[in-house]
Amino acid sequence: MQRYIGIALLLSVVAAAADGPAVSYVGRSVAAVIDEFRDSGLPFAYSTNLVSSDLVVQAEPGAAEPLEIVKAILRPYGLSIRTDSGVHLVVRESSLEGRSGAEQVSRSESVPAADPMESVIVSASRYSISRDIAASKSSFDQRTIQNLPDIGEDPIRAAQHLPGAAASGASAVAHFRGGEAGDIGIMLNGQWLFDPFHIRDYQSIFSAIDARAIEGIEVYTGGFPVRYGDRMSGLILMDSIASEDSRHSEIGLSVFNTSLLTSGTSGNKSWLVSARRGNLDLVIKPSFGKPSYFDVFGEFAYEITPRTRVSFNALYADDAIELVLEVDPSERDQVTSDTRNAQFWLRLDSSWSESLSSTLVLSSVDYSNRRNGFANDAEKMVATVEDNREIQQVGFRQDWLWNPNDKHWTQWGISATVSDARYDYTGTADYFGIQAAYEDRPLSVNRSVTASPEGGSYAVYFSDRWRLTDNSTVEWGLRWDDQTYTGLSSDSQLSPRLSYLYRLHDKTHLRISVGRYYQSQPIQSLQVEDGVSNFWPAQRADHLVLGAQHLFTNEMSLRLELFYKDIGQVRPRFENLFDPLGLMPELQQDRVRLSPASARSRGVELSLDQRLGQFGWWASYTWSNVTDEIDGVDVRRSWDQKHAFQGGFDWQTERWNFSTAASVHTGWPTTELTLNDDGTVSPGARNAERHGNFASLDMRLSRTFDLPRGSLLAFFEVSNILNRRNECCLDWDFIDDANGEDTLERGQDHWMTLVPAIGILWEF
Repeated sequence: MQRYIGIALLLSVVAAAADGPAVSYVGRSVAAVIDEFRDSGLPFAYSTNLVSSDLVVQAEPGAAEPLEIVKAILRPYGLSIRTDSGVHLVVRESSLEGRSGAEQVSRSESVPAADPMESVIVSASRYSISRDIAASKSSFDQRTIQNLPDIGEDPIRAAQHLPGAAASGASAVAHFRGGEAGDIGIMLNGQWLFDPFHIRDYQSIFSAIDARAIEGIEVYTGGFPVRYGDRMSGLILMDSIASEDSRHSEIGLSVFNTSLLTSGTSGNKSWLVSARRGNLDLVIKPSFGKPSYFDVFGEFAYEITPRTRVSFNALYADDAIELVLEVDPSERDQVTSDTRNAQFWLRLDSSWSESLSSTLVLSSVDYSNRRNGFANDAEKMVATVEDNREIQQVGFRQDWLWNPNDKHWTQWGISATVSDARYDYTGTADYFGIQAAYEDRPLSVNRSVTASPEGGSYAVYFSDRWRLTDNSTVEWGLRWDDQTYTGLSSDSQLSPRLSYLYRLHDKTHLRISVGRYYQSQPIQSLQVEDGVSNFWPAQRADHLVLGAQHLFTNEMSLRLELFYKDIGQVRPRFENLFDPLGLMPELQQDRVRLSPASARSRGVELSLDQRLGQFGWWASYTWSNVTDEIDGVDVRRSWDQKHAFQGGFDWQTERWNFSTAASVHTGWPTTELTLNDDGTVSPGARNAERHGNFASLDMRLSRTFDLPRGSLLAFFEVSNILNRRNECCLDWDFIDDANGEDTLERGQDHWMTLVPAIGILWEF
């Protein structure tokens, strides 16, 4: 730990010697000028839908005060400033009288009002650090997500480009700084989303969130504030778009989905409806299945008074999935999965005074998942599975924010969720060939588990932030959580957290975040498929993050972060040693139970980004080490990647956009299999070996055309354009050697190869 602190102090000395800010404003981007004032402590907030990266200062402002300077550089673009609750908001001049402060402030972050000492902004650059007290926070706006060469323009996938994220590319789910995939919470319009993924029983390939329906995403990869709880590793926060037009519509068609979106405003009312249908069932061969799915999101908002706004939200996702891995009838491997996920919530934002505001969220979830599958390979495994799950939830959350002046900020809140779940699982398997040769493993499995847990989750939190001096700000907080559905006594959790920001000068900031984070086992995550019918105590993670950021005069941004995460009370989990992509992974013979005593994640992240007019680039490097302690030995977690590089660039004009993104990392750990003298097989030391290095280069090209009504965007993109065969899995089998005796054949399977896609989007 002393080594980490020493590096951070050394960086501070170097950064302190950097040149100060430039005096001239002409030719600089408007966003960069506003960011400078924000860095000096002034509470500016804006959306890049208004202040995009191509807006530049056209003339020297004839003013000395920062607020007047910003007004002057915004005026040529029909923009101005509205000050509300101590926050200077960038708005269209025509909307100064059309929106209440309660609406504008509350929608800038998934908390009751914009933080006057934090003033969240969504940066248009590829990878940018929000000016938050806590470390490890990044943002992507809608335009950036759309232009990233990602499969299906998925906003959740965009987070995989961040340093500290480990992802295969096949799944929309990632690992943040060594944590498990389930350690990440996803929030939309103030509501924690319940399992918002399509094809959830096979890698959760897509999220159920339409990127066109949201302003962007804010991502924490660690060190997040105390108001967010019951997650150990990360957060993805989203707000739906706020239409500036009386009516706006979009129709999209691509390889991945067909979409329809409409939004608008009328007086004190606004609405948004997004509907998408997956197209995979239309483009893949029928012999490999029929992955059919759709989702619908809607929001209707009503401004009751200038200080009170209510919104009704609904997200519905439906999957009817049939997947076939082996089409040969003698080896057929097939699973069907029907999932229905209905989530509804009401949000009430209230500004009680200039310094006090609140947000109330009432929610309901109705979820069901039915999975049926079979394998009919008489040389390996004959198996069946029936897995039925149903969950109902109702929830309540109340958040309060009090900011009496520009030096003090206090937030507190309470939440409660009551859940009722039902599980009914049956799985059978008979093993043959190499599957029957595993040492000390049964030749057949007959598993049946039912469970009906019910109960509540409760939380209370309080946080307080003070600007100690012009250059330093501190925030402390305390959170209490408890769950009653687990059947465990005395399992409540207390989470203290502390963050500190020190500004060396206008362009250099240091951040320290330290805290405890708990994550209970969600009621929908009972491990019945592996024969477990009880819940485990909440896991615990202690975070320490040291960060530094410097903004150069040429608008290049540099960030360095060192992180250390100590994980205790680790919940037992089940993994497949060789093949994580099986349709019924819980019945495969390479399935093992892991019961770590603890786990540890540590690393260093270095990232750079810059925008120069029409061109922008970004790059990051991460060194990390992620291990479990099992039987007194440190064992690599299966997503450990010692070295990881992310990078790319984009070129954009009024009509054209071209972007690339590259991902390179050390191959994930794997395990060898050994043939014993008695003809049995036994795995070697778990995760002692590695797959080959992973590398993928993605590309996207788009052009916008003007139409008599609206505009048309056409795009072409390719994932893994070099068609690299990145290793993911091992496939073992017996073959005869020259003497006719059994020997092991080691085969390899791979992550996704080259995936091209085309599409169009008509906006009118």
